[in-house]
Amino acid sequence: MRRGTERELAKFRDWLNDPDAQVRLNAAVRLAYLDCADGLAELVAGLAHSEGAIRLVQVPEALALLGDRGLVHARELVRRPGVARLPAARTLTHVGEVDGVVEAIVATLGDPNETSRREAASLAGELGPAAAGVFDVLAPIVSSGGDQLDTALPALASIGGKRAIPLLLQAIENGPAGVRVAALHGLAGLGLGAAEVYGQVAAVLDDASLSLRERLAAAQALTRIGPSGDAVAARIITALPRSDRWLRIGLLRTLAQIAPGYPRRPEVSQVWPLWESKFVHSAPPQLISRSRDGVLSALVEHLDHDDHDVRRNAALAVAFFGRAGRAAIDQVTKAPRLSEPLRHDVLRRLGPRTSTVAGSERRPGPFDHLDQGAWPWDLHVTQPTVDLDRISADCERQWAQASGGDLNYRIDVPKWEFLHYLVERHGVLLHGSPTPGVGILTPRSRSWGGGRTSGQPGIFAVDHALMAMYFGIMERDKVSYLSNGIWTGSRPDGAAVRCFRLAAEFAGLASRPFANATIYILPAKTFTMMGELTSLVPVQPLARLTISPSDYPLLEYVWGSDVGPLSTQFGERFAFLQDVGIWPAKRSAQSAHK
Repeated sequence: MRRGTERELAKFRDWLNDPDAQVRLNAAVRLAYLDCADGLAELVAGLAHSEGAIRLVQVPEALALLGDRGLVHARELVRRPGVARLPAARTLTHVGEVDGVVEAIVATLGDPNETSRREAASLAGELGPAAAGVFDVLAPIVSSGGDQLDTALPALASIGGKRAIPLLLQAIENGPAGVRVAALHGLAGLGLGAAEVYGQVAAVLDDASLSLRERLAAAQALTRIGPSGDAVAARIITALPRSDRWLRIGLLRTLAQIAPGYPRRPEVSQVWPLWESKFVHSAPPQLISRSRDGVLSALVEHLDHDDHDVRRNAALAVAFFGRAGRAAIDQVTKAPRLSEPLRHDVLRRLGPRTSTVAGSERRPGPFDHLDQGAWPWDLHVTQPTVDLDRISADCERQWAQASGGDLNYRIDVPKWEFLHYLVERHGVLLHGSPTPGVGILTPRSRSWGGGRTSGQPGIFAVDHALMAMYFGIMERDKVSYLSNGIWTGSRPDGAAVRCFRLAAEFAGLASRPFANATIYILPAKTFTMMGELTSLVPVQPLARLTISPSDYPLLEYVWGSDVGPLSTQFGERFAFLQDVGIWPAKRSAQSAHK
């Protein structure tokens, strides 16, 4: 049995008798994590759950963890028609079994339910060439303009390789924006195998009538299918003068990703990014080599641009040349509009490395004058200060009105300060949501924030007002992902301070994806830390508070990010270049010139 206390086992076994079906399923999953099969019947039933995320992610993994005790049921269900067939197939893939899996995918592609067909295409894409038998079934669906093209197109590329190119080109020529982006991702994942369509993809980049997301997808594809990094760089540099601010920033970021010093470490996470992004990143980009000086010159020209985001991303692109970019040291040193902390880290990245050999004598370097404790970090937002005693009387008067429903907010205290007060003085937790008026929160959603255990359905909360508001106001249908973090940092004087990293998908951030939201104020008693604070049982709010984007004091400090490895790439030595996976554009549109 996996290590777990008898108290945990007893609690989850007791939950198996709960009247709420989701609580019983959550208990069964937790028991499986403890190598206990007492909830096996609930897990088998969960393969037919109404929520795709549950039947295709949570339950299959839990069943696989039980070994033959769970797999015996998956082996039986994978051959039976019905909702559970594809989840049973996914369960088997967790342990490397493929017998019956391709047949289940093919059968589900003919299901009348559109969501089921999409799930089948997705599983085929994840399996790649191992699902080659799916290609001849999926290709006619794509050719006829089926309803899951955004998933099916990358899947075709993943399982069929170059065979998929004609269908991908057809989608680029005739499909709507989302379909074209999916097709471009498919071509990118093929790498040099799609070199023959370089010209067609370059035409998408050059087409000013297309959306930001389409043109950036084309640029990313060019970096992987192009004849050389130098040819791709030349194409991108030609497009820069004709680009608006968002496209210009995106193209500068693309140049950085083919710079010789850009870190390329494999992603070790099993849950992020999703398979489509992993497929794209599996094809290595072409690197700049012979044209380094010309590309550096084009980047340096942007260090004096009026737009802060343009300057910042050009500087980061220079940094990613590493020692190969030393020709730009003088221009970076003299650039009058670069912030000192950013200049500091770019120069350190370009400069010579200090010897780490024991006993070696370090020679004076040209960057010794730089402040090694420069703070605050450009990537980090710090907690604004709040005088809790000053606002105490007003907050207590407002809180006295809480009765489980919407608060009639009447006090002259910013809403974020009120929520912060409740967390600090009353020990409540907060859940931000775009959905108003929920009387009882139930564990139906899921989060990938802390790994496997937080992947199961739950009610997720935070003990910080500003993070809860961030989760609430972000319009998820406009951004494909969020990336964020919160931790306690130290100032140079040793004082502790809360730090944030708040980001959203770069292309989506261009549309300012912010909306009204509700903050649910929750009792903490049923929440435990499972990667993040999670309740596996329903929770009745103590109160609800409606907020708008204007209530959020960090609205202009949300960064744009690109999908990439989650792991820190540069480490603490280069604070401003620290996280390539959340490699930012500075703030959003309103503050572009600040």
